[in-house]
Amino acid sequence: SPQFGPFARVPALAAIRPGRLHALAMPRGGGATTLARVLLRAGSAPAKVKLGGLHVEQYGVETLAWSVHVIDHAPFPSSPASAPGMGCTVADYVQMGVPDICVGLQQCLERVGMWEKVLNLPNGVECAAFPTVFTKSEVYLLQVARALMRASMGIMKVLIVVDPLRGCGASAELQDDLRRKLITALAPLAERVLVIVIEQSGDPSAWAA
Repeated sequence: SPQFGPFARVPALAAIRPGRLHALAMPRGGGATTLARVLLRAGSAPAKVKLGGLHVEQYGVETLAWSVHVIDHAPFPSSPASAPGMGCTVADYVQMGVPDICVGLQQCLERVGMWEKVLNLPNGVECAAFPTVFTKSEVYLLQVARALMRASMGIMKVLIVVDPLRGCGASAELQDDLRRKLITALAPLAERVLVIVIEQSGDPSAWAA
């Protein structure tokens, strides 16, 4: 990263416990996106990284792409789009182009508190301009809905949630509101998926669930 050099400085998790969200405090520019790229084999690392007891290099790239899901503010891992979902309808984006994969579109959007807001868009779930209509925090919540849809397939093992509070400004009230929505949506997922929140805007201990 520009600030800290070519290495991701990743703090250790004190303990991995099923059913809870795990939060790491990392400064912006400290390697959060680099870590996500390494887990997806989209970048190399001088240190060996293991996932499920195996080095990430032992997995096929396609397997990792389904086992590891990353929510970041920029389209990930790389895209010419200026914002996540640009050029897609809400339905295609959240469902990844596969209608009603395992759970319904409405259910995923309701879990992140976005169903009513999507219905109020021009053309509703078929709106393709949502990245320019919604706030950054609302687009981030749609990314979470997309992760919930993918998790419903039962093959996701790790979810990396990068700096989720960045887009809601400095207001403690707005940050608390967004954090509550995210905890409500992600806590049930943590029963079967390792959910790691990389906190770069607030207190990582506030994610205890």
